Amino acid sequence: MAAEVDGYLPVVTNAPALQIETRDELVSLLHEAAELEHGLVCSYLFTACTLKEDGTEDLSGQQAEAVTRWRGLLTSVALEEMLHLALVSNLLTALGAAPHLRRPAFPQSSRYYPGGITIELRRFSDTTITRFIHLERPEGVDIEEEVLSDQAVQVDADAPEVAPGALRAPHDEVEEVPTEAFSTVGHLYQAIEDGLCHLVEQRGEDAVFIGPPRAQATATDFQLPDLVAVTDLESARRAVEVLVVQGEGVRGDWTDAHYGKFLRVREELRALQADDGDFDPARPVLANPAAHIPVGGADGRLVEEPITAAVMTLCNGCYELMTAMLLRFFSHTDESDDALGTLVQRALGLMSAAIRPLGMLLTTLPAGAGHGEATAGPSFEVSRPASLTPHRRAAWLVLHERLMELAAFAGRIAEDGGPDVLVEIAEQLSATARGLEPHLERSRIRRDELDHVEAHLGPREG
Repeated sequence: MAAEVDGYLPVVTNAPALQIETRDELVSLLHEAAELEHGLVCSYLFTACTLKEDGTEDLSGQQAEAVTRWRGLLTSVALEEMLHLALVSNLLTALGAAPHLRRPAFPQSSRYYPGGITIELRRFSDTTITRFIHLERPEGVDIEEEVLSDQAVQVDADAPEVAPGALRAPHDEVEEVPTEAFSTVGHLYQAIEDGLCHLVEQRGEDAVFIGPPRAQATATDFQLPDLVAVTDLESARRAVEVLVVQGEGVRGDWTDAHYGKFLRVREELRALQADDGDFDPARPVLANPAAHIPVGGADGRLVEEPITAAVMTLCNGCYELMTAMLLRFFSHTDESDDALGTLVQRALGLMSAAIRPLGMLLTTLPAGAGHGEATAGPSFEVSRPASLTPHRRAAWLVLHERLMELAAFAGRIAEDGGPDVLVEIAEQLSATARGLEPHLERSRIRRDELDHVEAHLGPREG
């Protein structure tokens, strides 16, 4: 267990942790953490999008009020998971590594996730919230009976012995990690915290935290007050503290943590369903929907309705672009502070301006005749992993170009009979492109292409 640093004790657990011996092992484990947090952002947003909206969808006043509250809670928790992803990125950058914004396709699993759980895209239900509770549960909390009987959760999965890619010779001594000592998110972060402390003890802070401080994302950049810039062991451990406390809560007090919030949502849901056995707060959304056949097949998840599949492709394109913009932010070169502020705010703005409204729209659109009454949803599919364009001028021009392409695509879907809201989303994407223009080389802006896109949208007000 890590020793006390600057007046506060380790924030995670006293359980034996996975041993970390090298920088590469620590980076590999942080990659697992990044994929976990990234997957949770998508999972929580998906579930929020599946909730019905108002009394026109067979909800009483009390039910509609609860559903609105649950949607807000899930969205706020997803935003905190975005904060967690940024914190993990800061830890990676501080160690001299690149940010890791890739993730496996859904359903998403790994040996390094708690309890062998699989992260999926599922509609709001008692089962879904129970899985969220299990994933966010603190150390020492017993696994619920509902989880023990859930085939999607392998509670008896063996704990990994070493980090991914660990350099261990056949006769090297490896401390066994009991299954119960690697069964929560806190245990994953315990291994990361202990690894940080061990490397500092062996090599010294200056040799461990070698990343440029200017590359750190700050609370000002993201407008997230708990975003810790990591430059040394103390700040690294404060970052881990935020990661664990927001999810699991501090020991004995998880009321305001994700765990406690999900417990309250389930309690409210069960009370409302006890009063009305027919109450279903969610639309009949397909689980883990896909717009394109993934590797290994779609397993009945492929959305067949052409307009719906096109809207899913648009939503996926916006999601991929947001990821590319965040990757540029975390891996920037000679951008000014003003340019970086614009980049991150425009990237995060895509969530509220395009991704979330498209996600909610998709849960109202039919998945296709082969799926009965089931509707689609935001699939967060990635056509290719996010990769860094290394040169600043080219990177910004590529981002600008892609925004124009997505705006034009949204307009074409609307012209082909898609929902009218797509015209507004096209305008939002066009506005985001214009927001990047002050930081492009004006002589090279393909202004004619933006004019062509805007000609399809009509004149802008003001």
